[in-house]
Amino acid sequence: MEKPHYKVRIRREYKVRYPNPIRVAAGERVMVGDEDQGFPGWRWCKAHDGREGWVPVELLSGEGEKAIMLENYSARELGVQPGEEVLVEDARYGWLLVRNAQGERGWIPATHIESTKA
Repeated sequence: MEKPHYKVRIRREYKVRYPNPIRVAAGERVMVGDEDQGFPGWRWCKAHDGREGWVPVELLSGEGEKAIMLENYSARELGVQPGEEVLVEDARYGWLLVRNAQGERGWIPATHIESTKA
């Protein structure tokens, strides 16, 4: 079932902090690290290719230091500027997966938007 998409306006700039984030396919194994203290629900993971990043806990199968990805996933962030409009495609634990007018897709903190209304 597809989640509803809605447009929001960016309130403040967000700069990408992790330029080469984890990108994994469903069924791929990852090493699981600590939970994010600022955004509980995210775990620091490392893929077989060495890339690392935050992964939502519900996408991880298994407990402990190793898990299998349940879905394709990318931790790519998106740099955004105030006044820009983006389409929200997903929301998890204080972060939004958005798509900009150029079709670029990535995660931003939910605190950087003006409104969650369509």
